[in-house]
Amino acid sequence: MRDDRALLQRAQTSAAGFGELFDAYYDRIYAYAYRRVASREIAEDIAATVFEDALRGIKRLRWQDKPLIAWLYRIASRRVADHYRAARDHAPRDDTLLARDPDPHDQATRAEESRIIEIGLAKLAAPDREIIRLAYFDELRGEAIAAMLNCSASNVYVRLHRALKKLERIVNDQIH
Repeated sequence: MRDDRALLQRAQTSAAGFGELFDAYYDRIYAYAYRRVASREIAEDIAATVFEDALRGIKRLRWQDKPLIAWLYRIASRRVADHYRAARDHAPRDDTLLARDPDPHDQATRAEESRIIEIGLAKLAAPDREIIRLAYFDELRGEAIAAMLNCSASNVYVRLHRALKKLERIVNDQIH
């Protein structure tokens, strides 16, 4: 957090400082967008607009003892939502679950497991699906998710636990 505070100060005062912010977080923002839109080009566009928005808003941002990545993820989530509002006929897809194992049997098994989990995730309410994605696909820590969702870290863990239980019930119903 101390590094983020110093990074914020540098980003607010110089182009080189903002470049550091970009270098530190671009890959994570791009990956976040890609997992939600499943298109390299669209994810690149979303990541670019996130950092354009960040550049416009960086001077107004005040340090609140929250990770900078949470601020960037909030911007990214709005840009992903904007993308889907503009193209309502497309549904978000999560290709991160697909296996890339060369063994055909393992690959088939993992593909089936991934399909079941994808179906389960699709059946969850959007807030439950999002908290699972943030924790497991984006690998964010509780405090970053809390800052992004504007709640406490303990609330994140409770919500995550409940969402996972719901997913487990859905998956078990599909298997049996």
